[in-house]
Amino acid sequence: MSFRGTNRGLTPTSIHWSFTAGKRSRGWRNLSDVKLRKTASHDWIALVCASGGNAGIIDVSNQKVKTDLGDLLWTGSPGSNPHAIERIPHLGAVVVASSTPGKLTLYYPGNPKDINDFKNLRKSDVTYDAPGAHGILWDPNDAQDSPERGILWVSLDKYMRKYKIMGRGETMRLLQEGSAIPFPGKGGLGHDLQPDYTNKNVLLATDSYGAYAYDIPTGKWVTLREEMAIKSFVRHKSGEYLWVTKEGKGGWVSPWVSFGVQAGEKASERKGGTGMGFYKARIHETAFE
Repeated sequence: MSFRGTNRGLTPTSIHWSFTAGKRSRGWRNLSDVKLRKTASHDWIALVCASGGNAGIIDVSNQKVKTDLGDLLWTGSPGSNPHAIERIPHLGAVVVASSTPGKLTLYYPGNPKDINDFKNLRKSDVTYDAPGAHGILWDPNDAQDSPERGILWVSLDKYMRKYKIMGRGETMRLLQEGSAIPFPGKGGLGHDLQPDYTNKNVLLATDSYGAYAYDIPTGKWVTLREEMAIKSFVRHKSGEYLWVTKEGKGGWVSPWVSFGVQAGEKASERKGGTGMGFYKARIHETAFE
């Protein structure tokens, strides 16, 4: 779900948009990712996936506060614990990262000339091994209208990879570019992977031990925060960070979202509360960078 301005707190009265799959659909159990994207045909959409095995595209252009399975424009079942999803602009492809044991699943438009026909998305016969895959992000690479020049970043166990997307329709393929990029320090299980909205040349990533900034041009890492089990970590264009760190021995969520301008220090503010469970905190933004 998304909330209106955080000054009002993260409460039911401040909910701007929500998606509920219900309790009967096993494939939609434990929602694990959401990204907002903009398309030519449907305006705003939400990309979602769940550990239960499903992935989907939700129509959010009508600005309904509450959406459910009836608002899905497309559903796929990549399985193997989906943790992240991305859509490739100008190609209409959807890629899902599943963590157990780890793979990427590619969906391509059945009709390459109609990339916004979501109901005609087809699953590629090629599966890509990606150990522990947890995060995925499209980088236009300064070529918004030329997807062949873009980069698909993937966060895995102990390192990141980058891929190029080649071909159209049934011949579409993911092609790994270069060597794997190890996380700094101990190199734990990768988790979140997000843009830094203050700098298009920087990626934000988390692993088991902390949160980091990766400078794309130089290939250098900077440790931003040393903390175990940071499940999401993002940065607003104002420079403020927000993150979610797992709390308690069981489960993978926290009742709190933390905010701060200095990522390595104690949060200046926390919002949420008892009974709430946050996992992936996101900024209400459709841009890739």
